[in-house]
Amino acid sequence: MENVSVEDIIKKRIVKAELSATIKDVAKLMCESGSTYVLLGDEEVKGIITEGDMKRAIAQGMDTSSKASSIANENIIKIEKNRGVEEAGIEFFKNKIKHLPVEDNGKIIGVLTIKDMVFFLSKSPLYFLKEFSKAKSIDEIKKSYQRFQRYVLEILPREFDRESIDPGYIGKMISMINDEILISVIRICIANLGKPKCKFSFFVMGSEGRMEQLLRTDQDNAMIFEKKQERDYFLELGKSIHSSLLKIGFSDCPEGYTVGNNTWVMSLEDWSEKMEHWAFSLEAKDLLNLSIFGDMRHVYGEKELFDKLRERLFTLCRNERVFANLLDVSLGFSVPSKPKEMDIKNQGLLPLIAPIRILSLKFDIKNTNTIDRIGELCTKGDISNDLASNLKVAYNFLKTMHFLTQIENIKKKERDVNRLNLKDIPKIKAKFLKDSLKTISEFQGPMREKLRWLTSGFV
Repeated sequence: MENVSVEDIIKKRIVKAELSATIKDVAKLMCESGSTYVLLGDEEVKGIITEGDMKRAIAQGMDTSSKASSIANENIIKIEKNRGVEEAGIEFFKNKIKHLPVEDNGKIIGVLTIKDMVFFLSKSPLYFLKEFSKAKSIDEIKKSYQRFQRYVLEILPREFDRESIDPGYIGKMISMINDEILISVIRICIANLGKPKCKFSFFVMGSEGRMEQLLRTDQDNAMIFEKKQERDYFLELGKSIHSSLLKIGFSDCPEGYTVGNNTWVMSLEDWSEKMEHWAFSLEAKDLLNLSIFGDMRHVYGEKELFDKLRERLFTLCRNERVFANLLDVSLGFSVPSKPKEMDIKNQGLLPLIAPIRILSLKFDIKNTNTIDRIGELCTKGDISNDLASNLKVAYNFLKTMHFLTQIENIKKKERDVNRLNLKDIPKIKAKFLKDSLKTISEFQGPMREKLRWLTSGFV
């Protein structure tokens, strides 16, 4: 919990009205946006109007054509984005407020509401975190995990209006809890095997690495250790972790990207050599392996080892030829042109996630979350503001549909939880889905041109 910052749980959108706006204008904006607040100001925020302020104004019989600034609170209490959620809770309590604007270098990037805090710190997620962190056996974790799965499948969807699901928030919450499970499993396995004789790092990849997990996700993990002579111990530890996760209920990775596979448990020296081999290989499988490491995120152990391996990855990806080969592989995920039925993960999300991941490697972006990566790529100038905005909208919509699709398919006991039939969703959502796919396809077009330009320069 101490690693969760305010930025991790805010919805990064601003609901704002000009200083000239009337009370009626603000009321209309609140209604249309579904927001419980409106920031007031032109270039600079001068005040905040909340739902409570509006209710008091109406109760007092104020003229709705009056300036909204007359009911605004100009003494805005704010918090920096990197502050912990516990500190935000203290600010809510101390100041008796329900809205807390979040700043990044003096600029408001979102508003944290008391509702966001209550949900984040609600009994269920907090209860599971405590249960997993205190577990003394794999069987204990398994029982808690089964209850957590029921919570995610049955209760979590009801806590959201189906039209306002925040997939980014859900992904981060589930990933945070899964991290706690992994930490407890590793701790228990080490207690059974004995302490390691050298430093090591356990890290995750894929949707878990991006903190974009939903209901059903494969295991994607690996391990680095310091001393080659200790390999036997870490191979045994990897197998113990892998089998424990399977027992708990985590799905296996069909491609074998787990610490239960000997080839994903290596010393730092061997991993560095393996990465270099992958980077300059022309085999699609090797390049795919390298790209998967673009989502690597440290979970347990010595982070310094992890950082060294990740820096090696970024160094390799600065090579134009390596970048071009990785981009080529990433563009192998394409969206269907006229879908009637589709795998929403592989045909909807991966065509965006994969090239964004490779661009992030090229531009030294350490963030692993797709939405955050798009934002940073926009800042670095490789993606325009308009395109970044459109891609974020498309991604969030597809991720929301992915979440709802998984829920429905799991309830129906379908084997393929990512399969979506467009006939099963309202026409307006089917249209929005097609528009989202079109946006991703339009993004891939310039990427293919970039690839052609890059490869034309190679001899």
